Formats: sequence, structure tokens, C-alpha cells
Amino acid sequence: MTPPTQTQLKTGLGGAIGCDFRTAQNELVFVEFAGKLSALRVPPAITTYSVLGTGYNNPEDVKLSVDGVHAYVTERSGDLVKVSLSSANRASATVVAAGMTAPQQLFLDEAHNTAYVVEFAAAGDLLSINLTSGTKTVVASGLDHPIGVVLSADLQYAYVSEQTTGPDLGRISKIQLSSATRTTLVKGLTNPFFLTWADAAQDALFVPLRDPANSIISVNVTTGTANTILTGVPFRPSSVAVPFSGDMLICSDSVVEVAKFTVSFATGPLLMGIGLIPANFVNSVTGLATTPSGSPYQVTNAPFGGTLPIMVNYQSADSAAASYYQVLVDGVVQTDSWTVYKWNGVTNVLTTVAAMTVGPSTGCFPVHPVAQLFDYQPPALGYQLDSTALTNGLHTIRLRFLNGTGHTMHLQSLPLRILVNNQSCTATFSPPVLNSLPPVTADPDCGVLHYDSNTSTTVTLAYTATQPAGFANFSLSLVRGVTPVTLVPPLPSGPVPGASPVAPPPPVSELLGRCSTAGFAAEVYVAAIMTNGMNRQSQYDAAALMGFVLTP
Repeated sequence: MTPPTQTQLKTGLGGAIGCDFRTAQNELVFVEFAGKLSALRVPPAITTYSVLGTGYNNPEDVKLSVDGVHAYVTERSGDLVKVSLSSANRASATVVAAGMTAPQQLFLDEAHNTAYVVEFAAAGDLLSINLTSGTKTVVASGLDHPIGVVLSADLQYAYVSEQTTGPDLGRISKIQLSSATRTTLVKGLTNPFFLTWADAAQDALFVPLRDPANSIISVNVTTGTANTILTGVPFRPSSVAVPFSGDMLICSDSVVEVAKFTVSFATGPLLMGIGLIPANFVNSVTGLATTPSGSPYQVTNAPFGGTLPIMVNYQSADSAAASYYQVLVDGVVQTDSWTVYKWNGVTNVLTTVAAMTVGPSTGCFPVHPVAQLFDYQPPALGYQLDSTALTNGLHTIRLRFLNGTGHTMHLQSLPLRILVNNQSCTATFSPPVLNSLPPVTADPDCGVLHYDSNTSTTVTLAYTATQPAGFANFSLSLVRGVTPVTLVPPLPSGPVPGASPVAPPPPVSELLGRCSTAGFAAEVYVAAIMTNGMNRQSQYDAAALMGFVLTP
């Protein structure tokens, strides 16, 4: 692993403290002590800062609800509030609980309708709060200026950082919730702040140490061993988020910084792409794919649809000692079975790959050892994602890797943000209209238009060609007998929408050519541009046909 690189993403903030990460938007949501609830879109998307809401009373921490549309905020003034992210000013928030003493870091257990928070005081409490009634219960008391709190996955233990004033200096304690028994894990820390689990295995905590240390440490929760993993972070760090393996986002007073702990893979990225489209040719902002001219599979600004072949770099994963991987879409582990050809020594056999449960982890698929890589066809296929089960819009795909016991490694792919669209096209024709005086509309059954020797009159051909999101191209064609009709100007074609008469309407003489009576066939074809990475998704195409006869 190469030394971490540190890049400041946003400066000039008003006291960035607690944070949470919104995976689907690739966005860090954080509070500013000056009174703001803010958000920062982070790489690989274009870095964008926005203020979601204002008017908070010295907010300390924020945690996102599992519903994806609400957040909970603690305020030093003593409140825990809930607010909609779409209308996030303090004036629109609902007070869940009040009357606390300087509540600090927040831990949500929405499955049990409970929040946990510590009060920053010389004799501070660890509280549980009912998210409906606001009832506060003391879980543990007598803590010395507690400031950070997280719970174990089994909800049996709380881990609390304390800015102690006694001989212990800063310490981290483990508290059994059922008995309030407290065990000191590590002490002698410089102003420890909020806590974050290092990974899903929950064997270590990331802890910012404030000034003068201005560093990040890792604390093993079994042995209590503390190791410095990052120094020289911006002044007064408060919290970290780990959006995916290798990246750490750090809120430090006036700065949000990203530290990249890069794992170098000579064989390329862990998530290679979708089908024949490499991940780096998918725009990280729009989610649309564009491959260069001359590519084996050419697309331009194409969204994704249908069943998506997720390509995994098994060689890199195997070399990093990974045994299993999970496919996550918007943070949700995928568990569908999929198929691949496997060589059995005699022939290729279509094999079903089922998601497994390994140790504490579900949705696990085996990493193919390099020696077996070409027993599979295609070798890099790692999942078949049914995008029709997703909403039409942006989604984020990641791969997470696990060891042989099913515990998460510090190894995860970069996110791949794609735009999914599985909406069908539409195509229609209206009966043609002879623009005589009075105008005559062709009978829908017979389709005959009598022009009465007036070959200068025109024929209106009206059509529609649409796709709800505009992801399609259309073309019109017209045949007289079996001869294509070429008009001047030519029949329209190009990106949808196409919803108008052919303009200008062609005269009867141009349509008839040398004929006095002729039969015509017209077609409007709408071709969807959605791709599954291998083929255009033609199942979403639409076509309409129309026949008519011009006769004196």
C-alpha cells in the first residue's frame, strides 16, 4: 500500500463536525457548528458543496435515516431533531427529544426505534432515546466528558470516547448496555472525538485526535492497540466517513478533506465495467456511457437497461487474498443467482452461481483463483444485475471483498455510477390527410385518398416518436409499391421527440412519381439507445405502420 494522499475538497466551512455518507448520491452530509446542515458531492463525481438547511443551534452531529429522505441532528443547546433533507431548515425540523446537556455524537438504531447519544459533561450520561415518544433513558452514567459513541452490530456494547480531565487523559471505553459495565480500552489520547467503525468486521475504530495532535488513529477493540494512520490533517478534526475502501473523508473545522489509502493493482480496477463498456467510460456525473471511436462496442451517451453483466477483476482480488465478494447497488447487497459457462475438463457446462452466506455476510460470491480464471466463460463475469428491478434514474454499484471467514476486508472497488432506464418507446401514425378544399382524411379501414386530378395538393403525414426520457432515435420511411420514396426535404429522423406532421407536406405529384394511382406504406421506427453493456436493448423499441392509396 502506497502512502496516503490528502486532498482538501472544501475549505472555509463554519465548523464541520459530525457527518454521514449518502451512498446513492456519492455525497457527504455534515453539520457546521455555525448552524448549517450541509452536503458535499465527492469524487469521482464533480465536487459540489451545497447548504441543505440553516438555523440550527450549534449542531454537533447528523445521521441519515434508512428511508433516504430524513436526517437526525443533535444540537449543543440540548435537542435531537428530525428533518426532511428536501426541506432541511431548522424551522421545518421536528424536535424528537429536548433538555439534554450538550448532546454530541449520535448512533441510530431505527430497527428498534431508538437513538443513542452521549452528553458532554463532567459527569456525562449515555442516553437511549425513543424516536417516537422522545423518552430518554440513562444507559450509563458517570462518564467524563463523553463525546463519541458507536454501538456494536449485535447492539450489546457501546464504545465511547471521553475527553477526560484526570490522569487517563483522553480514553475510549467499552460499555455493556445490559449492565452498564465499563472497560477502558485505551487511554492517554489527545482530545479524541467522534468514532467510526473501520469496516463491517467491527474489529477497529477510526478516531480523530484534535489539536495539537491533528491526526487519525485506529484502535483495535479487542486488544486496545492504537496506531496512527494519518498525520497532518487539517486543524481540529472531528469525524471521519469511509465511503468505500481506500478513501477516508475527514471533517476538520473549516475543511473537508479526502485521504486516499491507495492499493495499487497492476492488473486494473476491481470493478472493470459493465459488459464491454469499461468503467472509466461511464460519466461519473450523468451515469451515461460513451466509448471511443473504434471501440469493440460503440455507444454514445447511452443509459443502461435490461440485465447488466458486472465484470470483476478476479486477478486483482485474488492477489489481494480476497476469497469472496459482494455486489452492492446503492449500498444494498444483491443476492440473485446468475449463470456462467464453466469448463469441466471435457466441455463447457452452464453453471448457476448462487449467493452464499459466509460467516456474518450474505450475498457472497467466490473469487476465482487465477489458476481457474479461464475455466469460466466469460472469465470476468461476476454478476448479472437485473436493472428492471431498479428505479429509472441514477444508481451506484460497488464491489466489496471479504476474507475466507466472510469478514469484510479493507478492500472495495471504486463506485460506478450509472443511469438506469427501462422505459419503452412509442410510435404512432395518424391517418393521412389530403389538403384539398375541404381537406379529406383517409378512411382508417380502406386508406384511400381521391385527389381528383389535383396533383398540386399536398398530403399531411402526422406521426409521433417518443421515449419518456428522450433515450431514443427515430426514422421515417415511405415506400410506393416496392420503391422507396425520396422526398425533398427528406423525411425527418434523429433524436426523439418526433411529434409533428412531415413538414413541408409533400405534394401528390412528388408522391405519385409516374403513377396516377399508387399504394404507399409508411413506417416510423423508434430505436431505444439503452444498453446492457453488450447490446442495444431493442426490446424497448417501437414501430408504427400505415398504408394508403392515392387515386384520382
